[in-house]
Amino acid sequence: MENNPITPIEQENEMDLAKIFVFCKEIFLRKWYWFLLSVVVCLAAGYFYYEMQPRVYQRQAVMLIEDAESAGSAMGGGSRRVRSNMTSLMELNGISVGDNLENEMFILTSLRLMENVVDSLRLDVDYKMKSGLHDVTLYRERPVEVVFQGVLKGKESVSFKIKPAGDGFYELYDFTQNNAELNGSVIAEVGKLTHTPVGKLTLKNTNKAKRFPNDGEISVTRVSKKNAAATFRAKLSATEYSKESTLIVLTCSDNNEQRAEDVLNEVYKAYKNDVVENKNRVAESTSKFVDERVALIGGELNEIENKLAEFKIKNKLIDFERDAQLFASENAAARTKAIEAETELSVAKLLKDHLLDKSNNGDLIPALNIAGASYGPLVAEYNKLMTERHRLLQNTSESAEAIINIDYQLNALRESIVSSVNSHISSLELQVQQARAYEAKFEAKIGTVPETEKEAVNIERQQALKSALYNYLLNKREEVALQLAINEANVRMVEYPMGNTTPVSPRRNMILLVSLLLGLIIPAGCIWLRRQMDVTISGRRDVEDLTTIPVVGELPHWKEGARGSLISTCEGNASIVEAFRVMRYGVKFTKPAAKVMVCTSSTPGQGKSFVTRNFAVTQAMAGKRVLLVDADIRKGTLTKYYGGDEGLTNYLADEGGSLDLTPYIIFNALVENVDFLPAGAVPPNPTELLMSDRLEALVEEAKESYDFIIFDATPAFSVADAEVLSRIAEMLLFVVRVGVQDKAFLKDLERMHKSQRLKNLSVVINDADVKSKLHYGYGYGYGYGGRDSKSCRKFFGKKK
Repeated sequence: MENNPITPIEQENEMDLAKIFVFCKEIFLRKWYWFLLSVVVCLAAGYFYYEMQPRVYQRQAVMLIEDAESAGSAMGGGSRRVRSNMTSLMELNGISVGDNLENEMFILTSLRLMENVVDSLRLDVDYKMKSGLHDVTLYRERPVEVVFQGVLKGKESVSFKIKPAGDGFYELYDFTQNNAELNGSVIAEVGKLTHTPVGKLTLKNTNKAKRFPNDGEISVTRVSKKNAAATFRAKLSATEYSKESTLIVLTCSDNNEQRAEDVLNEVYKAYKNDVVENKNRVAESTSKFVDERVALIGGELNEIENKLAEFKIKNKLIDFERDAQLFASENAAARTKAIEAETELSVAKLLKDHLLDKSNNGDLIPALNIAGASYGPLVAEYNKLMTERHRLLQNTSESAEAIINIDYQLNALRESIVSSVNSHISSLELQVQQARAYEAKFEAKIGTVPETEKEAVNIERQQALKSALYNYLLNKREEVALQLAINEANVRMVEYPMGNTTPVSPRRNMILLVSLLLGLIIPAGCIWLRRQMDVTISGRRDVEDLTTIPVVGELPHWKEGARGSLISTCEGNASIVEAFRVMRYGVKFTKPAAKVMVCTSSTPGQGKSFVTRNFAVTQAMAGKRVLLVDADIRKGTLTKYYGGDEGLTNYLADEGGSLDLTPYIIFNALVENVDFLPAGAVPPNPTELLMSDRLEALVEEAKESYDFIIFDATPAFSVADAEVLSRIAEMLLFVVRVGVQDKAFLKDLERMHKSQRLKNLSVVINDADVKSKLHYGYGYGYGYGGRDSKSCRKFFGKKK
């Protein structure tokens, strides 16, 4: 298998990553004290933040929502989410039907249900106590309980503090109402009604404080029940255990673990009661219908019985049944069948009247279970949808999509039920007609019976019909009462509330980790921002990235160096001396034959005079003879250090004079083998004077006696002198100082280099480590500035 070669781009990326790593490492090592201080401060701040945060505990419970068909199954069997045939059919027809489990999760976390929980557990009153720097919520552990008079509405709230004020007495103070402070304090006696600035209240001792002292200060806050319900609703969540089951995971996060458990248990109880109430609505609606019909049929039956009694008294009859015994046996069967048919017909018509009454559209349809009727399943499905509509309507509006879908289904089912009832009535009417016709066969036999007995038989028949209907309704009422007694919710608690005793928030390790990271990021960010805002060069990399000019030397910051000082005052292994040696090698490597060098810079303050004189000293250390020329005629920096009244200008101005330099040179002015040619008197035309041909003659004369001639020129962009001098330069040393030279200038310098405006150009970087040591180049393990304080101090001020 062939190895894939590493591409130049990959190598460059690896180098960049390595440089970034080295950069970060060097920043950390150089500024470690800032990082340490930042980390300590951030960790301390993070710890205080952690201590100030209230502890949050989490409890979870698992509920099983069962279908009606599987409600009686064993717990181990489990329930799977099954979609009804009606739901599937409606979805095929393009009607959107919501997931029933999602509806149940919404109801479990509804504001209406939570209001019942708040009312049951009295969660509208909150008790807190200081424990260290954070607040602790008291629930069952509170030493005293406050019973308020009156009701808060909307966003109203009151608060105050309590502390013991003697046996059986407490002091109430720091009252606030709706976030407005109220003046005054009150001494309240336990068990007695007390008037306070926030209303009437009563204190009760609980004697349940185990974790907290009885003499501690307690903060009491009361909000409206609706606000409390909204607060605890936000702490409660319901999620599916899995897509294949009907298990719901209830989670409650609260500042008190016991209160979180009680909230979950109470939500389960409230939901269970709500389910039972919704189920009972069908039976209650049927019971109401049956009671109304029992009263109506009972009245009619009473009227018929009274009529029969009056008939017997009027006709002086005791037992007319014996007189009609002859024909009664023959038409008994026909009469019984007719009565049954008429009873069913009456019930069906009553149901039809109920359905056609538009005022009953929002009610459930009575489940009468008439024999032979085919609309029973439709009525059951209708009542189920109507119950679901009532439940959803408690938590949403009529215009909600779910309500509109259910109304559409209810209208369709109601029309189907009315049609089915009509068909059943038509069938019953036909049965009644057939029974009447069958009974008419025996009417001829009754012709011989006295008219009195015929009327009595008719009254008896009406009595029997009403009596049968009345008995049917009484039986149905008993069935409904039994159903009300045995209804249960199709929900079970599979896992009771449980959770860890340690709080889930705040997370101490996470807070401390974030604090640690912030402690590292803040100083790193400040350093990075400072570097981004710094427009000056930072070292060799900036020069090499923006130009193609060779860098012949990097000089570190010399802490011990005073104005005019020389590196000859330092020991030979001092870092500044080593840096100049490296520069000497860089110059020789770049231009081996260069003897005439001009040193300049862009602006004053770059350190060109410092570089010039010490570079001359460095060449002398190698046994070379050097002539240092102060060509900065206007300022004469080197002349001020080493003296001389006559010099370069006097030589150049003497057009017809001798070419001998000896009268103007100060021999060994700096160190041995370094002679100095002062600037001389300042002429009125320095630039024109430097353009004289005698400058070339001076160079040729000096070459005969010296190995190197080094000119200290004016800044290149202050006056034209440096450019004039560049014509004689075999190497032009351009000094740029870290932290002083603007980066933007390097592009201009590159253009002048490429256009040959400045020939034989090389760059010398001064103060290379003034910002950091993060610029590759000179290093060699000497640690610039490390030995200077030792090696230069004892020699400082000496002159060889």
